[in-house]
Parts: sequence; structure tokens; C-alpha cells
Amino acid sequence: MTSRSRWRYAVVALAVVAGAVGCQDGDGGTKAAGASATAQPGAQATQSPEEAAKAVRAAYARTSAAKSAKVEMRLTVGGGKAPGGSTFTGVQAWGPVAADLKVFDSSYLADIPGAPVETRVVTAGEATYVDLGKGLTAQTGGKRWLKVEAGGAAGGDELTVQLTGGLTAANMDLPKELGLLAGSSAVKHLGPGTRGDFKGAQGYEGELPDGTFVQVWIGADGYPMETRVASEAGGTSTALTTKYSDFGAEAAVQAPPAGETVAFVDLLKRLGRG
Repeated sequence: MTSRSRWRYAVVALAVVAGAVGCQDGDGGTKAAGASATAQPGAQATQSPEEAAKAVRAAYARTSAAKSAKVEMRLTVGGGKAPGGSTFTGVQAWGPVAADLKVFDSSYLADIPGAPVETRVVTAGEATYVDLGKGLTAQTGGKRWLKVEAGGAAGGDELTVQLTGGLTAANMDLPKELGLLAGSSAVKHLGPGTRGDFKGAQGYEGELPDGTFVQVWIGADGYPMETRVASEAGGTSTALTTKYSDFGAEAAVQAPPAGETVAFVDLLKRLGRG
């Protein structure tokens, strides 16, 4: 693959990852094979489905009221056109959805010649922005930020359509996920956690109406400690594990100046002309 083709291939993957982190709605698919993590050793499920749904609804109410939290996320993609992964840390908000995250340990960044080892992803309004760094401005017309419109990552590109089928399962709207899980007829209690910082937590899991699999560990304070979201579609499996802390953390998120952004579809056109 030529350097330009490799760059284009990788930036498509990066853009769809950004779209996945910023999206608000799942895309469907099926439960990823092996996605269901069992309860901690020695744990025993004791709650009925009704009691489990009630506990998840209570976490939904607390989370909705908090409006934001600090997060540590690990996104892993298997199979499909662009397997890989990225880690995100920072602040995430919901109602409306917004985020300011550092990205590192990313195979997608590593595949783009000249891209930074660590970068930043900002979600504000209806778009997510990726800081491509100064080293790539020659490829982007002098623009530093890649803009991915919510729901518009596909942009008519066949590769991106295939990637989006798996990646849009990553949902930033935590209260929405909890609400859907609480409403699921299949929500199941996993039992109490016994490992390390999971002591005192209770685990729950279930499959959402769109086929996305969700597992949540709720701490003794009633807030989610960790969620695991997984799906499989179009031959691509996606798993997103998110750890939460400091609910109610300040989330003053602003989009980059319009003059410093390049739209994802426009960047694809620039690369395609080469």
C-alpha cells in the first residue's frame, strides 16, 4: 500500500473511532461472541429480574442528575477492515453529550505517518473533533482539527460504511444506556463484586433492543463504576470498557475554531485527488 493510501486508510479508521466515541445512538448488530464477563469469583446472583431492573433504574436516576463524570475508556476493534484499539481519558457529559478526552495507546494514530503519539478528542454540539497535530497540516490544507459529524461518518465511503457498522455501538450517553438496560426484559443480576475496588459493587448485564450487549457494575454509592459495551456487525466486533469516577465533574467543553477544522469528507476528497 502506498504512503498516501495507508494514510487515507488509517485516517478513515481514526475518524470512525471519533464518530463512535461521539455518537449517541447504537447501530444494531448482534451480541459479540465472548463479550459476557462473568461475576467476580465467589459472587452469587441473588436478585430477581425485577429487582435488577429497579437497581439499574436507580443508577440511571443518579447518573442523569450528575450530568457528567471523569472517564477512562478502552475501545477495542476486532476483525473487519481496521482492527485495533485506543485509550481515552478525560471528562464526559450527557444531556447534551459532550467530552474532552486525551487519546493514547492508539493503533490508529500509530498507522498515520506524522501523527502524534497522543492527541485530543473533543465532542461538542453535533460533531466530534480530533487534533491531528502540527505534523499533518500539509495533508489537511493547514487545518489541525479533523471534524466528524454525528451520524455522518460514512460520507458515502464504502470502507467507512463497513467500519461504522461495528463502531457506532460505542455510546457516550450513559443514562440512555442504563435506561435501555433497565427496560430490557433480559436484565440479569451477576452478583456482588469481590475483586479489589469492585468490592461492594453489584453487577448487571443484558442485551439492548438494537442488539448491543451492556454490562454495568454499580458501586455502593449507587453510581456506575464501570460499563462494558459490546456488539458485532458486518464482521467487525467492538468492545468499549469505561471506568467512571467524580460524577458531576466540570465539563466546560468548547469546539475548536471553525477556521482550524477540516471536515472528514473533505479530507477524504483531498487524499483521493492524489
